[in-house]
Amino acid sequence: MSRMSSLRRWMGAAALVTTTALPLSARAEVAEEGEKKGELMGIEMKIRHFTLANGMRVFVLEDHSTPMFSMHLGYGVGSRDEVEGRTGFAHFFEHMMYKGSANVPDGGHFRYVLGAGGKMNAFTTADRTQYHCVLPSHYLDLALWLESDRLDSLAVTEENFENQRQAVLEEKAMRIDNVPYTGALQSFFSDVWAGTGYGHSTIGSAADLNAAKVEDVKAFFDKYYVPNNAVLAIVGDVDYEEVKAKVDSTFGDIPRGEAPPKHEPIDHTQDKPLERTVADPLAQQPLYLVGWKTVPENHPDRHAVEIMMNALLRGDSARITRILQDEKKLVIASVPIGSASGGHDAGSAMAAFIPMPGKTFDDINAVINGEIATVKKSGITAKELSKAVNQITVDTVTSLGTNDGRADLIVTGALLYDDPTIVLSDLDKYRKVTVADIKRVANKYLTDNRLVLQVTPKK
Repeated sequence: MSRMSSLRRWMGAAALVTTTALPLSARAEVAEEGEKKGELMGIEMKIRHFTLANGMRVFVLEDHSTPMFSMHLGYGVGSRDEVEGRTGFAHFFEHMMYKGSANVPDGGHFRYVLGAGGKMNAFTTADRTQYHCVLPSHYLDLALWLESDRLDSLAVTEENFENQRQAVLEEKAMRIDNVPYTGALQSFFSDVWAGTGYGHSTIGSAADLNAAKVEDVKAFFDKYYVPNNAVLAIVGDVDYEEVKAKVDSTFGDIPRGEAPPKHEPIDHTQDKPLERTVADPLAQQPLYLVGWKTVPENHPDRHAVEIMMNALLRGDSARITRILQDEKKLVIASVPIGSASGGHDAGSAMAAFIPMPGKTFDDINAVINGEIATVKKSGITAKELSKAVNQITVDTVTSLGTNDGRADLIVTGALLYDDPTIVLSDLDKYRKVTVADIKRVANKYLTDNRLVLQVTPKK
């Protein structure tokens, strides 16, 4: 069945209520097939997987408890893959992917999914771009067809390009340029990772977006939007054998692309402090940020570093937060900052503080220094360690409790770690962290070569 004849099955009001499935492909050409299992607190992850001949990896987790499924399609491309002078392209395609393809009109993706009672969205990070939807289970054909058609024939036209360039520039103005602190924070994060793929914001610069040509973004799409750079996860009320045949019939004839270049390791050396003071005309009160470069996500110390920072800063009862907010009344807010700076291969531990009127950065800094010195000397208590691990466990179980959460975690694991069940083994590593580990990583990473940003209201 052709792509066009498949599309006609779904166009119009009648298509949005049909339950007739498309014929199964007889090919099911897969390069390899297998199964991975894992379980956490009663939540089972029995994932069957296959790889198409064109290199596309597919993971299926059957869960027939509700007549729904979640589908996540992730591409191994993010802002870190952009080159100097051509920033913002990865995020740009998060928009462009909804502008139509050979057989789907502009906005059709939204109309068909929402009209079928589903929901959908997408996001871009420094490391990946991901598209996801939730639909009633009898709309599997629709979801696969829509995604395959835009991968195969996205309409990267001059008109669509200009339309979405303006949309992204407006988004940048709304979310960054006209929001207090945000521009200063983004600029500082760029300084922290200058000279790496993480040295610019995901949304890119207005100058680069204005200078881009349609052929530039088309070349970016052709390089990274290829089956062998994609991971598809489907979780919910589906049948594995049916999924395998239908994925092959919709994606199997899309040609493999060249393998995207591999990423080089990021140097985390910080041999002197990095300090900035910025006057922000939009800010009504100061904001102070303190942090350190730490380790990439695949480093064995990551789990201990995260637990340490949770114990120090996460939640009102965390050490530094409790002292600053409750005991000494020095800050209005204490906010840990995670992946906003860096990404999978560039790790940092930071926190932002908004001081109470009349309180200074020196007041806040004295508390931070005192608690860090204590942790370096004695670590944290067993109770603090247990609480931090429990928080992470709750986060993980919550994510695993929905089809959408599991599909996201499968794609994340497969794209970034080549392991769709890494969320389970990762949690086990958190549980193995000891108080001695916390003391060790505190002395190793919380050095005097800190990252410090002071944002002050512009008078």
